[in-house]
Amino acid sequence: MTGPTAYGTGPMVTEQPKPQHDGLDLEMQIRAGTLLAHMAVGPEVLSGLRAATVQVLQDAGIAAETAHTAQLVLSELVGNAVRACGDGAPLIVEVRADAGRVSVSVTDPDPDHLPQPGAVRLDSADAESGRGLSIVGLLCEHIGIDVIAVGKRVRCLIAS
Repeated sequence: MTGPTAYGTGPMVTEQPKPQHDGLDLEMQIRAGTLLAHMAVGPEVLSGLRAATVQVLQDAGIAAETAHTAQLVLSELVGNAVRACGDGAPLIVEVRADAGRVSVSVTDPDPDHLPQPGAVRLDSADAESGRGLSIVGLLCEHIGIDVIAVGKRVRCLIAS
């Protein structure tokens, strides 16, 4: 809704719609090799984010194999955030192609549950979970976990 400003010199915005993407609780900004998303996580939101990740990276000249690796890393980090915080948790996701690398970071509001590699062997035929962060460790050249003012940020660097 708009109305005149206090001095009558132009429109004044008095309310703004909640930013969304395709009716989902997702706001994405895409700029030259960077995707920044603020989201309340859910299956439909994650699906759109995964597809956008590959597209943004390939548009920035990143090889398809590396873009799909980033997509897998993103899925694992978001899954860990959901396990720590629950469905609908507010997350900030950033995917960036820069100087021959791809960085993927996920920020969630829970600084108390830091992701740790599971004790499950990677080649276990019986394990149903507990291997994700170990696999991410094999795919990435660096994993950083920082406790920050609003929770924690997990950042992975992938060589392209």
